[in-house]
Parts: sequence; structure tokens; C-alpha cells
Amino acid sequence: MKRHRNNRRGATLVLLAILLPVVLAISAYSINVVYMELARTELQITTDVATRAAGRMLSVTGSEQQAILAAERLMQANPFANQTMSLSGSNIVFGVSTRTAANQPYTFKPGKNPNAVQIQANGQVKVPMLFPTMGLPINFRPIKTAICTQSELDLALVIDRSGSMAYGVNEIADGSMPAGAPLFWNFGQSVPLLSRWLDAVSAVDTFLDLLNKSTSSERVSLTTYGDSAQLEVNLSSNYFNIKSALFNHTLAFHGGATNIGGGIQAGIKSLADAKLARPWASRVMVVLTDGIHNTGTDPLSAATQAAAEDIMIFTITFSNEADKAKMLQVAEVASGNHFHAVSADQLNAAFKEIANRLPNLLTY
Repeated sequence: MKRHRNNRRGATLVLLAILLPVVLAISAYSINVVYMELARTELQITTDVATRAAGRMLSVTGSEQQAILAAERLMQANPFANQTMSLSGSNIVFGVSTRTAANQPYTFKPGKNPNAVQIQANGQVKVPMLFPTMGLPINFRPIKTAICTQSELDLALVIDRSGSMAYGVNEIADGSMPAGAPLFWNFGQSVPLLSRWLDAVSAVDTFLDLLNKSTSSERVSLTTYGDSAQLEVNLSSNYFNIKSALFNHTLAFHGGATNIGGGIQAGIKSLADAKLARPWASRVMVVLTDGIHNTGTDPLSAATQAAAEDIMIFTITFSNEADKAKMLQVAEVASGNHFHAVSADQLNAAFKEIANRLPNLLTY
């Protein structure tokens, strides 16, 4: 019996001696597999971040060189598997991404007038395994691709044409004659010089010119509001009609109360136009006011409706008579930003900043 037990113990030791290297080899292999997946995930994050930075810089500056520098900075700041990757001419490509329906993927092709950036990690970086295989050090070369596309955008401009817009930005709209108005001026005539309205028209012109230079596709509608809101121009990529509609109000400025909520609702309606709105496009609204809501639908209620329909709202208050607190709430409810301006230059800067914040998408 004792000899039998000794024989079993000896057999167990032999079995352990045989199996231990196998267990260690399987463990090393498993750890290497997990490490490879971790490295690939880190590389995907690095590639995504760099591609988004390049796409953003391209949309803001229009410069491919600036986009390359932005991507390079982000790649150096985000190593993967203790490795850093540098860009070369072979792994950053500028081109055009398009799709024809909401349920279709974007198709990327290299080309001129780009609206998209593709960065490819083509396995140019060697990553050593944590454990050797068969006693030999082994490297692997992870491969990842990311594409950032400037989002196709449907945008509603909602502009205040209430009576206070006839005054200068530094005036108090108290019912007296606006400082820039000629003798015997009255509402219904051409808007006075130095008015908030003319500052707004100039800023909107600048904004539309920036959109025109964009490499992506933006459709824009125009709503103006006083006592009531009026959809002036339906969604279109031709902005001439918007400038023309604003000019018509310049020639015959009727003023009125301030129905901000009604303006937002009319903007929502324009973005829901089944014939013109694109279901795959991002939806954004820009709301400008110089005063305090005093008639019609509550702006917060209208903003809540916009948010429910996935519409982002940027708000701009112009002059110190505007209700900054309320319009900040409107922007927050609809996941946008609020800007305040007390001069024509600041108003132009606000519209430019909004143009630079319009969304980009990782489409691959």
C-alpha cells in the first residue's frame, strides 16, 4: 500500500512537470491575445481622436496643412501600447464623403474640395508581445482606420424684427425716436441707420458667406418674428433668398412685440419639412433677440419641443436690454450655447463662433 501511494505521488509529479509548461504557454498566449486587443483598442482611440481633430481643423480653416498638424499633435499626445505614431503622406487622405439616405453608410473617396479626412494606421508601428512565443520575441502590427466627415446640416435662422431692433445697440428702446432715424420717421419706412437690425443683417450675411465657403452641405431657412413669427425662406442651399428677405425688411421695417417662442416654433417647422429636410442631416437653430419675450409661446416650452426633435439651439442676445438669463436657459435645454453681444463686432464674432462649432461626425 505504501509503495502504491509513493508510485501515485511520483506519477503526479511527472504529470505536473509535463503540464506546467503547457499551462504557462497557454497563459502567456492568452495574455498576449488580450494585450493585442488592448493595443488595437488604444490605437483606435488614438486614430479617432486625431481624425476628429483633423476634420475639425479642416472645417474651421479649410487648410489641409493645418489639419495634418492638428492630427499629428493629437497622435503624439495619445500613445498606444507605449508607442507613438507619426503621420506620413501615405496614411492621411483628404476626400469627399457622401450618402443618399439615412439608412445608408457614408462612402469616402479621395478628391479635391474635401469634406472629410481619413487616417489609416497601416501597421507601420511594431508592437512587441508581452511574452515570447516558442522562445522567440514576436511583434505585431495593428491596423486601424478612421474617417471624420463634416456633418450635412439643416439650419434654421430665427431673427428678431421687433420694434427695439430699430434702435442702436447702445440706446434704450423706450418708444422715443431712434437716434439714427430721420425727421418724421415712423415704422413701416426704411429702418434707421445705426440700428440693431442693420447690425444683425450684416452679421447674418457674414455667417452665410462662411457657410458658402464650407466644404459640407448646409441648407438654411429663415424665420423672423415680431408680434408673430413668419417663415420667410424654406430650407435651401442657395442663400440669396435669405439676404433678399432681410433686405425687404430693411426697406420696410414694421417692428412689433417680441414673440421668441413663436419664432422657435416656426424654425422647428422649417426643419421638419418632409420635402426639403434631410433625415440624415444634423439639425441646428440659431436664435437672435435684442429684447425680452412678451407675447406668444414661452421660449422654454418651444426649446423643449426642439430638444425632443433633436434640434440643437444656439442663442444670441444683442444689447444689454436682452434677457440673457432666459436665452441661456433656452440654449441649455436644447444642448446648445449662448452668446451675448453689445456691439456689431461682437455680434459678428458670435455668428463666426457658431459657424466654427457646427458638428463633425466620425463616419467610419
